[in-house]
Parts: sequence; C-alpha cells; structure tokens
Amino acid sequence: MEALDYHAEERRKAEFDVEEMKIVWAGSRQAYEISDRVARLVASDPVFRKDNRTMLSRKDLFKDTLRKAAHAWKRIIELRLSEEEASKLRFFIDQPVFTDLHWGMFIPAIKGQGNEEQQQKWLPMAYKMQIIGCYAQTELGHGSNVQGLETTATFDPETDEFVIHSPTLTSSKWWPGGLGKVSTHALVYARLITDGQDHGVHGFIVQLRSLDDHLPLPGITVGDIGMKFGSGAYNSMDNGVLRFD
Repeated sequence: MEALDYHAEERRKAEFDVEEMKIVWAGSRQAYEISDRVARLVASDPVFRKDNRTMLSRKDLFKDTLRKAAHAWKRIIELRLSEEEASKLRFFIDQPVFTDLHWGMFIPAIKGQGNEEQQQKWLPMAYKMQIIGCYAQTELGHGSNVQGLETTATFDPETDEFVIHSPTLTSSKWWPGGLGKVSTHALVYARLITDGQDHGVHGFIVQLRSLDDHLPLPGITVGDIGMKFGSGAYNSMDNGVLRFD
C-alpha cells in the first residue's frame, strides 16, 4: 500500500512539473491556457485535418488551404476570438497560407510605417479582409538585399502620382507569399525618384487586382511561381512573381 501511494505521489509531481514547464514555455499561465484551448479547438475540427496533406496535388493542396483559411476566419468571427487567440488558431493549423503575410507582414507594416491618415484608410479594410495584402520586397536579382532593389516609384508632379515600374527583369518581385493568386494589394518596396534624384527604398501600397473580378489591373503582370522543393511543405502558399509597367 505504501509503494502504491508513493508511485501515485510521484506521478502527481511529474504531472505538476510538466504543466509548470508548459507554462514557462508559453510565457505565462494565461498564454498557456489560451494555447491549450485553441490547440484543442483546431485538433477537434475535421476541416483542419492535415494527415493527407502530402498526398494532395498542388492544385488540390491549394484548394485545401483556401478552405482552411476561410473556415478559420469563420470560426474567429463566430467565437469572437481575440487577436491573440486568432493568431494562435492560425499557428496551430500549421499550413502556410496567404493570411500569414496579410496578418504578419502587410498589416504590421501599415501600423508601423503608415501615418494616421493612411492607417485610417487601409487598416479597417484589412482587418475585415475586404482587401488582402502581401509584402512585396524580395526581387528576382536581389533576394532580400533591400539596398539593391531596382523597382522604381517615380513621382509625377503633374498628376500627383507615383509611377511604379520594373525597369529590368531582375527587378521582378519574386517569392512574396500570397501574391501569386490571392492578394488584392501589396506593400511594394521601391526606389523613390523625384526630379531625377534617387531617395532610396520606400514602401508603397499598390492595388494589384480588381475588387470586382480579381483580374490584374492595367500595367501589372502577376502570377504564381509554381512548385517549391519538398512534398507538401510550402506548396500550400501561392508565392508569386510581380512586374510593373
């Protein structure tokens, strides 16, 4: 009897230690409880299953990703999840998707770099996903070497507009997730040119596709770059190529 009691106590201590370690790993008890609750929510939802992911064709995998992204957004609204809970839900789905760039790059860039007027215009639409944004920085010839980017944004004082242009093949935007098929807008990094003077790289919000029929707007060539190495993996993401004329 004493041996049984001893082992039961040891098990209780071990369970307590495991839970404490989870709390330490999460950062706080509240963060742990949110993670645990949302993880159970994702695991119990058949729409979020992923055991067949590596057996799907690229087309079917992308359809599956779109279905999961739409269902996730529906559940976030239905359950009135907080921003932290919604972020955890997207994380636990564990399938790269266009919304990763929308929530993780496009919106934070507007919040961090946009002025008050720009934030008031763009953030409400982005938060409601009335527009879907991506982060168009990387170029074919320059990777993430920001100082070497070639895309230009030339200010035209007569029309009070910035003219975005891809002067070379290597200036093509290449790899941005969400760009290939889904995004309606992009945060485009380009060299600001005024009166013939190069002022370095700045960010510009550019509409890429019509909000009516989703077709590319005039002067814009955009598409998916195709398969990436590895079965499943990042092939659920529509990494894209983009050129401006």
